[in-house]
Amino acid sequence: MSTLKKGDDVVSKKIFSTKHKMMYEHAWDWRKREDERNLGEGDALWRTGLAYITWKDPEMKEGIIGCFRKVKKNHHFKKEFYQPMRATGRWGEDDVSRDQVTMAFAALKVNGDQEELTELASKTPWRLSRRMKMTPDMWLWVKALYSKNSKLYANLFCLLNLSYLWIGFLTNKLIGKVLGLKTIPAKDYTSAYHYDKRTYWTKFQVMLAGALYPAYAFHLTSWQVYTLPLSNKSPLKWLFCKMMLTACEKENYLCRLLLGDHNITQEEVDSVESREGFRWQMRYDGSWPSYHNQQSQEWKDKYLKHNQLDKDCLITMYNKIKNKK
Repeated sequence: MSTLKKGDDVVSKKIFSTKHKMMYEHAWDWRKREDERNLGEGDALWRTGLAYITWKDPEMKEGIIGCFRKVKKNHHFKKEFYQPMRATGRWGEDDVSRDQVTMAFAALKVNGDQEELTELASKTPWRLSRRMKMTPDMWLWVKALYSKNSKLYANLFCLLNLSYLWIGFLTNKLIGKVLGLKTIPAKDYTSAYHYDKRTYWTKFQVMLAGALYPAYAFHLTSWQVYTLPLSNKSPLKWLFCKMMLTACEKENYLCRLLLGDHNITQEEVDSVESREGFRWQMRYDGSWPSYHNQQSQEWKDKYLKHNQLDKDCLITMYNKIKNKK
C-alpha cells in the first residue's frame, strides 16, 4: 500500500508540495537557517525524481519539467537550451548539480516519458550551472538516453566507467582496512557507529576518509546503469554491473536490483522499515555519519507514517524488475 500523502500541511518528514510540485523534506533543527523555508530545496529536484519513480504521480512529473527553464536563442546564445534548477521558482540555478539532473532524467526514463526526456536532455548544456559541469561519463549517459546512436553512447559509458571506477572500489577497500570499517546490520546502525570510530582516527586517517568513493555517487550510478538502452546480457553492461555489485552492501536492496541482482526476496523487501534519510545512498560500515535510525519510535510513528520514499521506492522497483508489474 502506498504511503504517499500530498499536501503542504501534511505532518511528515517529507512532504509533497502541491503548490510548488516538489518533494520537500523538513530540515533538522540543527540545520535550520533564519529567514529560509528550510525544506531541503537544494535537493528537491533529486528527491522529486525519486518520488516520481516511486509513485508516478503526474504532479511530480510537472514539477520535474518545471525545473528546466527554456532559454531562447538570442544575441547572447547561439541556440536555445534548458537551464536546470534545484527547485521550481528558479531556486538554485547558479549551482544546480549533476545529482539533481541525473535523477530528473532517470525518472522520466523509468516512467517512459521519452518525448519530454528527449526535449530536455537534448537541450541541456554541458555546463549545468555556473558552478557545475557534466562529467564525460554523465555526458555519454545523457546522450544514450535520446540519441539515435544510443547504444554506442551506452557502451562508451560502460567502457569509460570500467576503465577507472575499479580504482575507486579498490581504494575504498584499502582505506576501509586502514580505518577499520566494517558493515553492520542496518537495524543496528546509527551515526554514533561512525563517530565512535572517528574518535580514534589520526589526522591521516581522517584525510583518507575524505578520499572514499561516496555512497551517494554509487546510488546515482546504479540508476544510470539501469536506464541504459542495453540488455543485462550486453557484455559491457553485464561486466559493469558485476563490478558494481562487488562493492554493493548486501542490505542495499535497491541498488542490487538496479544492477541486475534478482536474488532479493519478498521477505527482505517486507522487512525494510522507513528511516529518516534515503537509506539506499548510504553505507552501514561507519565510513560516513549518515543520519539513520536516530529518532525515537514515537517520532518515527508520527513523521515517517506518510511519504516513505525509501521503502516505497524499493517496493516499486522490486515489482517492476522482479515481478514485472
